[in-house]
Amino acid sequence: MLRLSRERLLVSLAPDAVSWLKLGGYTPKVLARHTAQADPACGRESWQGAVTALRAAAETWRKDALAVTIVLSNHFVRYVLVPPGAGVSGTEEEHALARFYFSKVHGERSRAWDVRLSDAGANAPRLACAIDSALLDALRACFPRQGRPKLVSVQPLLMSAFNFWRRQFPAGGTWFLLIEPERACLGLLSGRNWVAVQNAKGHFPDEQAWADLLDRERLRADLERVPDTVLVYAPATSGTPHAAAGAWKLQRLQTALPTGLSPHGDSIYLTALTAT
Repeated sequence: MLRLSRERLLVSLAPDAVSWLKLGGYTPKVLARHTAQADPACGRESWQGAVTALRAAAETWRKDALAVTIVLSNHFVRYVLVPPGAGVSGTEEEHALARFYFSKVHGERSRAWDVRLSDAGANAPRLACAIDSALLDALRACFPRQGRPKLVSVQPLLMSAFNFWRRQFPAGGTWFLLIEPERACLGLLSGRNWVAVQNAKGHFPDEQAWADLLDRERLRADLERVPDTVLVYAPATSGTPHAAAGAWKLQRLQTALPTGLSPHGDSIYLTALTAT
């Protein structure tokens, strides 16, 4: 059995890069860090280049008793909201219902996906996420069970970021916007319940592009009162959003950096830190 270690390896996996941080100590301190470039065109799937880069890096950690957590870019994840199902009970039926909703949106290819469901209150919608089962198998193959280090968690960015900042969410509800290169993931919460989620491919470089996306999604929101507060996680963009963009009140989410990272130049590691 692997002894519990205060050292952790946090990895973020994106189409064009794999970034990792080795953290140690009760008060986290960066012991090592690195970013490896990946080729998004490597293989048929967009994640294959990133896994190739991760596999090469994993060989350098074989002697280290580390607990590894991987945060997946929203490029690699699909999301749907699953409404409460009358008469549905038990894990198997709940996952079958989630698969049904994925198949409505994505068709037969969703059969090859690994599906997970968030917790939710009684009679509340649940957020479901799905990744290619082949991606999950490839990640596990990078960290064999009988060897070192140990893979302990694989988390979609939307969920790792939500769990990281959930205490800062307004009690009445909010929009939650995550910006990556060529990707915007937008969720809407009413109270603590998910109401909508959209994972959009495209170019979203600034507040105007974010406001345009929010304007479109507001028209689709099935709420009597739609929040105007937007919590924004956009580590690759510089500066602080303006207090308002049109009708929207934008609030940048900040990460407390461990010793060894600088707010200037180390933004590429912020995604991995949401796993803490």
